[in-house]
Amino acid sequence: MRYLSGLNPIAKVVEILPQVKRISEVERVATWDVAGRVAARDVIAPHDYPPFPRAAYDGYAVSSDATPGRFRVIGTVLVGQYRRDLEVRGNEAVYVTVGAFLPEGADAVVPEEAVEREGEYVVVKAKYEKYANADAPGSYVRKGLVLLSQGTVVTPFDVVGLLDVGITTIYAYRRVKVGIIATGDELITPPIDPEVAAELVMRGKVIESTASLVTWYINTYMPYVSVEEKVVTSDKHEEVRAYVEKFLELYDAVIITGGAGPSEIDHFYKLGFGGLRGFRMKPGRPTSVAVVNGKPVFGLSGYPISALHGVIRIVEPVLRYMANVTKAPGLGWLYATITQDLHGEMAQIVRVKLEAGEGGLYAKPIKAKHHSFTEPEACGVALIPPGGVKKGDIVPVLAYRDVRRLGSAST
Repeated sequence: MRYLSGLNPIAKVVEILPQVKRISEVERVATWDVAGRVAARDVIAPHDYPPFPRAAYDGYAVSSDATPGRFRVIGTVLVGQYRRDLEVRGNEAVYVTVGAFLPEGADAVVPEEAVEREGEYVVVKAKYEKYANADAPGSYVRKGLVLLSQGTVVTPFDVVGLLDVGITTIYAYRRVKVGIIATGDELITPPIDPEVAAELVMRGKVIESTASLVTWYINTYMPYVSVEEKVVTSDKHEEVRAYVEKFLELYDAVIITGGAGPSEIDHFYKLGFGGLRGFRMKPGRPTSVAVVNGKPVFGLSGYPISALHGVIRIVEPVLRYMANVTKAPGLGWLYATITQDLHGEMAQIVRVKLEAGEGGLYAKPIKAKHHSFTEPEACGVALIPPGGVKKGDIVPVLAYRDVRRLGSAST
């Protein structure tokens, strides 16, 4: 039916989800190539990490029991070297760099600036406790910990964390493949001479930008979707229908922009797929969706802002469902209210858990002794200025997990 005969509430989009065929194909992907993909299985730590104490500072690895004291330097271990042949005994020390495994017998690091060097010896004047300036075995992750749950969109932050603990492959769903059809006799498509384009616009033509905006949004905020093909057609419905049928054969979903209003040029209506025609939203009321043999077909307005509204409210929730997404990537820089005091003379970057509340977004700091991104509950990092912040202060947060409830009536 034409959308003016009755608009659907946005929440009604969930009613078509059972008709949508979810992506089932799973691939084993190298971790360094998996950003943007959806985890098809829980990613579980196969071992404790680090397996040995790991230096958190450049300095001298010693036995904490022997501090303070005078230590003979018997060797060097740089990050990336595996020196289990070295062993520290009594008042011996080994020079280590950040990230290096401590040699056998050592369980603490004395920072380079905290020692006095005397030839082949270093003098340590203070007492150092076990694992001082070092990450203890298993402090990053414990064997069996779920690092990423099934349905999580893997972010570059996740890639860093997984690689840091030696997880080099994960199972991921293939991306949802989409074809986009921009319709309209008035459209001109770059590349074209800018001066010619300007003259044509003054004569009533329109430079295609709506489908390009839709493509940009998908590429930027929906990395689990791949825009396989984008075409520009006239308003001849036979041409539009031919591309819709072709794209339904080739891809998982089809998006049509333009020709969405209740006029004679109403491609979605003429296709006869039924579905949900028009939503209670402004702008973008003619936004529509139908499911054909498990594949969604979307109709969007030709106006850029209306089409963008339709993508966010209708297209994104359906494609998230199709892609098996339960945790989507974040939206970049946000501002949130910090939930506790944080002290410190220097500027800090702190991992946080983001939660939506009545007053907006709240950032709850996550205590972590190590510097890895292997904190499953973290969904962003907050910038803390020199001197710290007080509970209730507003801080900038780089969010890498999405806290929106897409598809709900409140979205």
